[in-house]
Amino acid sequence: MSLLTDALPGLLSATGAAGVVALASAARRRLLSRRPRTTQRPGTAAALEGPRALRRYTLLRTAGPDQYETTRPTGTVITHQVDGRPQRFELTDVPLGDGTFAAEPLDYL
Repeated sequence: MSLLTDALPGLLSATGAAGVVALASAARRRLLSRRPRTTQRPGTAAALEGPRALRRYTLLRTAGPDQYETTRPTGTVITHQVDGRPQRFELTDVPLGDGTFAAEPLDYL
């Protein structure tokens, strides 16, 4: 019985230390996951100089070479007048050969 009572304080302190380390690790992972990422995934366009860099988009499936400049992020839906009618486009991170990015039409008929 004395062997159990002698080992109990060491066991409790080791369990408590492991719990503190686990909680600190979980808190760190959660804080890092909330931090905005400034780098892009491999295989995408080069990283911009900041979160609000100006980009030029080519509006696809329009009669002319319509282009649109904005600082809005990828995935934003914009409305642009095409042939006198409003048409919605989604901004993408797909680079085109002329140095602009593609804006995909959402309301194309």
